[in-house]
Amino acid sequence: MAEPRTNRIFRDRMTLLTIGALAGVAAFVLVEVLPMRIKNERLLLLIAAATGVFFTSFLAATGPLRYPRAAIAAALLAIPASGMLFWASFRFDEVGAFLQTAHPTLAFMAMVVILLPFLIARLRPGAAWLSYPELFTQSWNILVRYAAACLFAAVFWVVLFVSDALFGLVGLNVIQDVLNVDWVPYVLTGAVLGLGLAVVVELSDYLSPFLILRLLRLLLPVVLVVTVVFLAALPVQGLSGLLGGLSSAATLLVMAAGIATLVSSAVDCSDDAAAEAPIMRAAAQLLAIAMPVLAVLSIYAIWLRVKDYGWSPDRLAAATVGVLMLGYGLLYLRAVLLRGNWMARIRAANIVMALTTAAVAGAWLSPLINAQRLSANNQLARFARGDVSAEKLDLWFIGRELGVAGEAAIAVLKATDQPQSAVLQERLARLEDATSAYNFDTPADSFDRDASVAAWRDMMVVRPAASAISPQVLAP
Repeated sequence: MAEPRTNRIFRDRMTLLTIGALAGVAAFVLVEVLPMRIKNERLLLLIAAATGVFFTSFLAATGPLRYPRAAIAAALLAIPASGMLFWASFRFDEVGAFLQTAHPTLAFMAMVVILLPFLIARLRPGAAWLSYPELFTQSWNILVRYAAACLFAAVFWVVLFVSDALFGLVGLNVIQDVLNVDWVPYVLTGAVLGLGLAVVVELSDYLSPFLILRLLRLLLPVVLVVTVVFLAALPVQGLSGLLGGLSSAATLLVMAAGIATLVSSAVDCSDDAAAEAPIMRAAAQLLAIAMPVLAVLSIYAIWLRVKDYGWSPDRLAAATVGVLMLGYGLLYLRAVLLRGNWMARIRAANIVMALTTAAVAGAWLSPLINAQRLSANNQLARFARGDVSAEKLDLWFIGRELGVAGEAAIAVLKATDQPQSAVLQERLARLEDATSAYNFDTPADSFDRDASVAAWRDMMVVRPAASAISPQVLAP
């Protein structure tokens, strides 16, 4: 006998509410309990990463998958991904310094986000894990479900705070007393998020990515005009604007990524669902053609920066994204130039590049792309070639920002014997005592207080104009 629909809905809601509450308990333990019990920061990082990915993926997968399969998908993602992040953390002596670099964390998140739809498609009965309609639908559905559930959780807390304020007007503090219990906000947030996801799954026929995709398509002509104007003005204005370095490259990369998103929204998951208006299809094709140009310009901007200052983790990350965007752009260009069935080729390109991006993100967490080691070795090579003098070599960056690899590079520099060794050894000795980059670059004995005070006095604007600054204001 079939289970009544109302019973099934109630059961699913309570199940997801419970899973969300357990996620809240886990968050509370990770934030408030374990740091007091476990002093090994790397172990805490491993547990936090695995727990976070497991519950996030589990809740995301419970719509298209039943609970056992959703748990399997979450575990298959959480265990290797958190293990790789844990492995990468040994690039620094302290986990805090490792997390401050942000690049490994972003690579970790990218790998998880990209691979989750593939795992869901693989574990869904009757679904093909490389089916573009399946992957496209799962990816956008996860985004929509989480966005709606997070909005519901935010509204819930607004209502709760307003209710508490209303109770306070009549002297009732029951809500505040409950929220003051340490674990309650965590569990409550998780439970509400789980409940919201359950309701969103129930209404998946009504709450779908359809609206978002249609709205994104409206931006195609606008972005096309901006891109065409930029490319048309480039020969006239010259490339001097690209000399700004990473900021210029970042702008170009964001634009290229936006174009990839808009083109993907236009081709949708199939020809039947794709944009039908000729102007939208033409805009998508023209943007696909322009995309590799933007990617090449971004790589050029990064190369200019590297030529002057060498490699750094930031520049390596930007270059990696630039190469990936170039890969997207070249495949999109090929798809359009071959004309017939161009939308199907773009969909195939998206699958290839998604898996490539996930692989590159994994490489960033492995010794294959150790940004700190690559940067340190490059800085040593530049100094050995004479591209940078001992006075200009960025010792603070090498010794204090590149972790274990930077410390090894400093050891190599200390053993260096060449004409510039005297200057180098003096700066290395100063580095050992420096507490900040400013302190290192500006030794106390080189500080001219009178000149500094005079410079500040010249910059100050005094009102009214006839007034003068009292000597006591700038006195030591």
